[in-house]
Amino acid sequence: MKPVASIFFAIVLMAAFSLNMFSQHYVPMEPLNKNVIYEEFTGVKCVNCPSGHAVLAQILAANPERAFVVAYHPFNSSYTLPYAGDPDFRRHYADSLYMTPWCGTSRYMPSAFVHRRLWVPGERLTERTNWVAYGNTIMSEPSPLNVGMATNYNSDTKILSVLVDVYYTAGISGSHNLMVTLAENNLQSQQLGATGIYTHKHTFRESFAGQWGDPLSDNTPAGTFHTRQFTFDNTTTNYNMENCELMAFVIDNTSEEVVSGIGCMVGDTTFITPDVSLSVDTLYFTTAVQCLDGLTAIIKNNTSIPLVLNDVQPASAVPSQINWVVDPWPFTTFPQTLNPGDSVNLTIHVALPVDNPLIGFYLDSLYFISNVDTRYLMIAVDQDLYTSVTGTGQTAIKAMLSNNYPNPFRTHTTFEYYNPVSSEVKLEIMNINGQLVRVLQSGKTNSGKHTVTWDGLDDDGYGLPEGIYLYRLTTDQQVITRRCIMMR
Repeated sequence: MKPVASIFFAIVLMAAFSLNMFSQHYVPMEPLNKNVIYEEFTGVKCVNCPSGHAVLAQILAANPERAFVVAYHPFNSSYTLPYAGDPDFRRHYADSLYMTPWCGTSRYMPSAFVHRRLWVPGERLTERTNWVAYGNTIMSEPSPLNVGMATNYNSDTKILSVLVDVYYTAGISGSHNLMVTLAENNLQSQQLGATGIYTHKHTFRESFAGQWGDPLSDNTPAGTFHTRQFTFDNTTTNYNMENCELMAFVIDNTSEEVVSGIGCMVGDTTFITPDVSLSVDTLYFTTAVQCLDGLTAIIKNNTSIPLVLNDVQPASAVPSQINWVVDPWPFTTFPQTLNPGDSVNLTIHVALPVDNPLIGFYLDSLYFISNVDTRYLMIAVDQDLYTSVTGTGQTAIKAMLSNNYPNPFRTHTTFEYYNPVSSEVKLEIMNINGQLVRVLQSGKTNSGKHTVTWDGLDDDGYGLPEGIYLYRLTTDQQVITRRCIMMR
């Protein structure tokens, strides 16, 4: 009777690997252009403000997930005083923004900061006729960072939770602060310049990061990742969270400009990390036929954005209890992009001699590395297939030759093969016409896995031209031939 420790060990391993699979970020990690942040100043007694709202609505419709708006109603303006019996949209947070000389030499409505940039020397406040052009300029500029956000609202406790991710795709000098705002839509009141009851959008309610933001870091190198968490108790304010939206953006403290930002409705998430799944977490090899014919796991991109595979393990490590190989090798080179819905089959073969009933397992794992994380496919092989010399069915022993890696290659590539018994083995390189150009190995080798490296030279030590080459493994019982590509 075999110990059950091996099965328990498998469960522990799979649990550990599963934890790695569920790591989740909410921010893209590839370089992107800036998103544009509009901070509008508006009021219920501003006759031209409805036309400003219309301009911003058109900008948002034309630039989904690229342009974002928050509308301030500051106290320090006669335009924002509410009509009798109407709700008061004013917030003191906006007062320090709607001041000279911060705004520039004058104040007026409708107006807006477009990324808080000084578009004209000394003038941060802009007119609605320039909002489209200024926004297009911002969105054409590369950003040194990306912002992502995940939100959740518990209607029972009335607690809003917000997680903001900031990832730096380029290094910066100086310091940055993070701003997070809450705004509410579909608020109604009277509005000068409009007929009947007017519906207000993007109306500022709260700032979660203070007046000037939450400090991130100074002189930040590329690859830096920041996460900030915020909570808001809606018990007293009682905002209609179904109509509320959040905006997170980063301020450069030297220029006082916005760097980039993001926005979403409460309860939503701005970005889903591309996620790759396996059709099975573990391949269980219980018979020799399965080992020799192979079992298949499918890697699939389940999200709506591309996933990049940077590496996949082609064969078992050396030394290893289990000798396995991915055959056929489904990749020509790395990185390999899996577009939404794309999948790749990994067929695993294990070198085994006999077949016995399932009781316990030897374990190994196959890793695959994407631009998100590293994940693992477990390989579990019945111990009896190694330890028994007799069984219910005897199966012929076969040699195995893995695909070379890297492929294509420039200076060196590696071949791995498994020889089930001690025997004469020859590993040769031929050109596409079948002419022998290099003998990498010739002679008797022991049983087990063997690794051989080729430097791209022929038998005389001369460099060979780029192109397609064949590599051939010859044993006493088999001849296996595969292709590789050399690039110069």
